[in-house]
Amino acid sequence: TLGLRRVVALHDTTDYGRGHFRYYSENLRKLGGEVVGVFPVNPQQEDFTAELTRAKALNPEVIWFGGLTPVGVRIRNQMARLGINAVFQGTSGILNEEFNQALGAELAEGAIGFLDGLPVEKLPGGRQFLQAYQAAGFREPPEAYGPFAYVAADLFVRAIEAVGPNRAAVIDYLNSRIRNVETIIGPVNFDEYGQNDVPLVTPYVSQGGRWVPWSESDYAAGRKVLPGLKR
Repeated sequence: TLGLRRVVALHDTTDYGRGHFRYYSENLRKLGGEVVGVFPVNPQQEDFTAELTRAKALNPEVIWFGGLTPVGVRIRNQMARLGINAVFQGTSGILNEEFNQALGAELAEGAIGFLDGLPVEKLPGGRQFLQAYQAAGFREPPEAYGPFAYVAADLFVRAIEAVGPNRAAVIDYLNSRIRNVETIIGPVNFDEYGQNDVPLVTPYVSQGGRWVPWSESDYAAGRKVLPGLKR
């Protein structure tokens, strides 16, 4: 919807990075986009000058990254140093406050990320979860996947209570009995791959040093323009 079509993709070489790139690239092409360059990177890599210099020559509108925050921060920093004027887009792996804090509000501004499901406060049990989390006195925020981790632990407890502390029986229970189970994130239903069928994905943008749902952002309202769109 932003009219961005030319993408250079960097992804880490873990299953996470490769898997995200596979599905991202397949669906991008179906939507009329083009991956003009692909650069697999090591999760421990520090310097991306070679990859980003080659990426810059391809004149991308988007630098897409499949991986986690530490590498994402380094790539975004080095994009700025090399003067790459493109939108920085990442997987849910960058959707945490460490990304904003490590880069600072100015460099993080306008980065885009995507999260399975709704924002925490809009989940069916999201507000109660946040209240309970705060009451427990945790020093770190729950981050984007906090409620999902809570639900995962809750499902394990349910399975153990049902079949006892037997690993094989617990796995069988989770594979065969988790069908539209009501939880704080909504109904959970595992498909044949053991993945929860999540009905939607929420786009976020870094704005003013924090992640904001795109629909609630100044960018969506037209009050701001993504840095990479100022060409």
